[in-house]
Amino acid sequence: MVETNRCPACAEPVDPGDRFCEACGDPLLRQGSTTAATTSLPGPRRCLACGAVSPHATEYCDECGLRLPTAADRTTVDLDVLAGVSDRGLVHHRNEDAIALGRLLDGTTAAVVCDGVSTTKNPERAAQAASEAALAVLLGTDAPAEPADRIRAAVAAAADAVRALNTVDRSPDGASCTLVATYVVGGLVTIGWVGDTRAYWLDGTGSRLLTRDHSWAAEVIAEGVMDEAAAFADRRAHTITRWLGPDMRPEPDVMTLQPDGAGTLVLCSDGLWNEVPDAARLAGHAVGDTPLAIAERLTEVALAAGGRDNISVVVIPLEGAQE
Repeated sequence: MVETNRCPACAEPVDPGDRFCEACGDPLLRQGSTTAATTSLPGPRRCLACGAVSPHATEYCDECGLRLPTAADRTTVDLDVLAGVSDRGLVHHRNEDAIALGRLLDGTTAAVVCDGVSTTKNPERAAQAASEAALAVLLGTDAPAEPADRIRAAVAAAADAVRALNTVDRSPDGASCTLVATYVVGGLVTIGWVGDTRAYWLDGTGSRLLTRDHSWAAEVIAEGVMDEAAAFADRRAHTITRWLGPDMRPEPDVMTLQPDGAGTLVLCSDGLWNEVPDAARLAGHAVGDTPLAIAERLTEVALAAGGRDNISVVVIPLEGAQE
């Protein structure tokens, strides 16, 4: 028996590729980003000055008296089958990350995480523009049908969006960012990335990092020049070798994954993986809950480990191959 897709608002039949219901006009595409997301206050709040955690609904730290983080310091996007959190962290004065995610009625999902390059001007604007431009292509009707080509087109659109921010100020340190994006359709996961934003597959037994950073450390490790410990101890470790910015239009690396069992896809900025880089440790926090609860838990893990950078996490549980 073939299941008919129906509009959630009026229950009339709709085609899987429709963005709006022809009967009532309601949108069938659900999406959100850090500019159009719900904001939520973290439960117990950690003081940025002294590190004390206050469990009370108060504006000021119980220990040192300074003002506590507010709801504006964290944004969340919850689309039921996938969710994301972007948090300022405990050190930076603003959030230069951005997330954008969406899903279609036919089950197709897409998500983007961008991390603004803090040594450039207006990195938060680059991250926001890139994430929204990429998502628009990933869920668009006129993008390439082949998933890998769709990812490449999304990254190209993100690069164009960042470049447009720098049309007046053409300095080499104009707004820039890194990006990781995924497009999931029919159980096939396609991932593209530029820079050191990452994707992990977490399933308890086969958890692993899926992407390889475009960074100085990753390159010297791959070339056998240094081992991992020595490379990441070097001051050049996090120098990125690809990014979206006014002086670079990089080709993304693209990979596909066809899970044969249930697991969780996680996209994240280095605010998470710098604190907890091990996939097995991440997997321990990614079981038995909703996507939003997992994203919030992973964010809290990064905060508890120091929260030294902006933290962005997108969580997409997947069932794997169906018989």
